[in-house]
Amino acid sequence: MTQFPTLIDQIAAAVLAPAEVTENPHHRAILDVFVETQELDRQLAELAAAELPGVSVGEQLDTLTDLLVERMAAGAELSALLSTSCCCVATFEPDPPGEYDPAEDDEPDFEGFDDFEDLEGMEGMDEFDDLHEEAVEDFLSCPSRPQTIIHACLDVFDAHGSPEYVSSAELVERLRELPGQADARWRYSDLNALRLSLILRRSHGVQSHRPRAADGSRYRAFRHADLLAALAD
Repeated sequence: MTQFPTLIDQIAAAVLAPAEVTENPHHRAILDVFVETQELDRQLAELAAAELPGVSVGEQLDTLTDLLVERMAAGAELSALLSTSCCCVATFEPDPPGEYDPAEDDEPDFEGFDDFEDLEGMEGMDEFDDLHEEAVEDFLSCPSRPQTIIHACLDVFDAHGSPEYVSSAELVERLRELPGQADARWRYSDLNALRLSLILRRSHGVQSHRPRAADGSRYRAFRHADLLAALAD
């Protein structure tokens, strides 16, 4: 997705069919968190003005407090993104013309190699190729390398005995131990509760829930069935 996430922009993209461009992951992260802050502001306004029959004042206050904390975290995340220089700038800027062009009078020196076929007879090259292929195969089949963040979350559920819910805090703690990228914007080691929620909801349609703990309090969590459904999609 490379357009602003509003209905008007989606219609414009469908009608005008603009040329595909490569979006900047850092810019997309800023946009996603900005939209998230607007959605949380809307929820806060609705909850503050709503009369909820059957819901005690204490429960409504707990929900309002949770939303407020989440909104403050989103605002802090947005400020951090806006104040961080974009690490992807170099990727989107072409190299200055001629910067790496060799001088016209410089001739590459292949002294000792009359023909590139001579490389085939170099001692040890076949063994090197075999080792390289084995290393690539081992990396791609490594069981500690989850295919997607959905697979990674399900691994955490499995480690806990596949309960109905696992808290967002527990998922973040376990996912941060993984190597590599959680998505195009953030590495697993950079995840926090807000980033995890954004990735799962916007990229995979998985919403968080607020089940009750044993003491009656509510906590932010994700449901096993929702992750399995996202995996099937």
